[in-house]
Amino acid sequence: MKKAMLLGVLLLMGFLTGCDPKFTQPELGARKSPILTEGKYQFKDLNKNGKLDPYEDWRLPMEARITNLVGQMTLEEKVGLLFHPNIAVTESGELKYDLTPEEKEAIRKAEEEGYAGPIGPGGQNAGAMAMGQMRRTATAKSYIEEKNFRCILNNGVAAPEKFAAWSNGMQEIAEASRLGIPIVFSSDPRHSAKLGGHVSGTQYFSHITNGEGQVGITAGGDPAMMRRFGEIMAEEFRAVGLHMFLGPQIDVITEPRWGRNMGCFSESAELTAEMTAALVEGAQGENVGPGKILVHLKHWPGSGPHLGGSGRWLVYPGNNQEYHYLPWRTGIEKGALAAMGYYSGTYYDSLNVNYSYHMSTEVLYGELGFKGAICTDWGVVGNGPLKPSLQGTTTKKDNMAMILNAGVDQMGSETQPDLVLELVQEGRVSEERINQAASRILQWHFILGLFENPYVDPEKAAQVLQSEENEAFGLECQRVSNVLLTNDGTLPAKEGVKIFVDGIVPEVAAEYGTVVDKPADADIILYRTTSTPDRRGGFGPPPAPQKGKNKRPAPMMDPFSPREVNIDFPAEKFDHLKKLVATGKPVVADINPTGSSLVITPALKALPQALILSFDPTDAAVLDVVFGRHNPKSKLPFEIPSSMEAVKAQLEDVPFDSPNPSFPFGFGLSYDE
Repeated sequence: MKKAMLLGVLLLMGFLTGCDPKFTQPELGARKSPILTEGKYQFKDLNKNGKLDPYEDWRLPMEARITNLVGQMTLEEKVGLLFHPNIAVTESGELKYDLTPEEKEAIRKAEEEGYAGPIGPGGQNAGAMAMGQMRRTATAKSYIEEKNFRCILNNGVAAPEKFAAWSNGMQEIAEASRLGIPIVFSSDPRHSAKLGGHVSGTQYFSHITNGEGQVGITAGGDPAMMRRFGEIMAEEFRAVGLHMFLGPQIDVITEPRWGRNMGCFSESAELTAEMTAALVEGAQGENVGPGKILVHLKHWPGSGPHLGGSGRWLVYPGNNQEYHYLPWRTGIEKGALAAMGYYSGTYYDSLNVNYSYHMSTEVLYGELGFKGAICTDWGVVGNGPLKPSLQGTTTKKDNMAMILNAGVDQMGSETQPDLVLELVQEGRVSEERINQAASRILQWHFILGLFENPYVDPEKAAQVLQSEENEAFGLECQRVSNVLLTNDGTLPAKEGVKIFVDGIVPEVAAEYGTVVDKPADADIILYRTTSTPDRRGGFGPPPAPQKGKNKRPAPMMDPFSPREVNIDFPAEKFDHLKKLVATGKPVVADINPTGSSLVITPALKALPQALILSFDPTDAAVLDVVFGRHNPKSKLPFEIPSSMEAVKAQLEDVPFDSPNPSFPFGFGLSYDE
């Protein structure tokens, strides 16, 4: 009836305007669903009932399609949407449909003992490998057919053709299900110059940006470059069947000790907002649809101002919380439909953000007008609520109830929908709340066009990834990811000189000059290193092993008393740099901050003949700056404090307040000066 009324309205509009309503037939990808024809248009019969249901009708508004679909879903199918687990494609590209009997038995025994780690091939090695590897044994049958998961994080690595074929195979299984709901595949950042962290292995995507964040491109100061990065990311993600970027990280760098600063954009909320807008415009476009991806803004509510740079407590001693909302307002205005809450506790109710009704519902949805779905960060459920009086007293099921009732719609990394089903049966979470969460999440599937065609072309994927054009753009991004801080005239160096390199691949340096084995024989010494700050502490000891699927986590270390974080340049590296300078040869030092910001003392600032701050570019991109193939014009997107005393004197939530910084925000030299 609703479908007929909507179509009637469309036809009436056409009559009143003197023309027929016009629709553009989308490309349909159907491998398990029959094709229905109405007039000159075609549709997928996703539920295989021989008639066109409103959710299958691409002519209808998305809201009407979602309402119809949710109305047809079982509780089990809806609850499956509330989970965002991991399955990683492997280099072989093999799709693992089911476990062997030996693997099933090993997992059963491990679960009885309360073990949540990996199970090796054939069922052996339970408890012997890193926890994240177990997700490689997750199967399509279990996740898609039995648990009804339709949002999956794929941080695996495979050649483009194999990756795309694997994605198609997973989508084919989903299409064959009762309602044919497709899968939204997400991924952490993949376009680093060198893979590492969440995504590791051979780099098949274009080498564009630094690490997890975009601080290097931000240093270049060009929103058009950030927008182009978003476009290329969308192009390459969609080519292999990925649909959502778990980023950007729009936390503002106001606390230099926080260990994830180098995944952000800037210390300036305004610059962060500007670059966020550009990246979202590139990735999502004006209309997301086929060929574009969704961004997943993180970490709500802005995780820069951590107490002392560590721990799990967000603090606002400068009463500057609204400052950290600015990038969020911009991202929401640009159409972001996914948000990720962080692990940390809030000032309002001493609950983790994901457990806080105030932060999730009243502020993000109510005050900021967010229209999408919130997903927890990975592992939040197992960590439990941060509130001291609740630590160690709640079960996993209790945690899920708190998170869902706070207004958070999806749980990252979790794989136990039976616990949520029990919560509904017990009346602790209402089915209306489940419907609301499912409806918010289904926006992703519909706006991406996946109900019409979730499939990709493996041959085309091989042509798209690492195209010559994308790689050339990537090199330019890496070049601008270098800020020249000091220079006594040593740079730009002349090509062809004798070079001693430390921390740079000699074969790469040989493209610029003659590499020598001893500093004394060199005309110039190039020292490349990282800041490697001490970021220990703040998260407490790991929980003690517990038995059963609904285990009670052990209490964590007091989150209100973070351990001290030191971001001084390591003494042993400073001493090594002094030895290089003592040779009497000109020394160029390149420091790559790793995680946190760093302190550059007056002594370190004055030591080398030239000092470069880089953000994860390749050796070649750094050498292009050293030898003048690229004229450095990038500017610091955050200030550099001059001492740990200055770091401790500043306020965690306030920007640009370090006393007498070594280098202020926006500083950077050029060869034109």
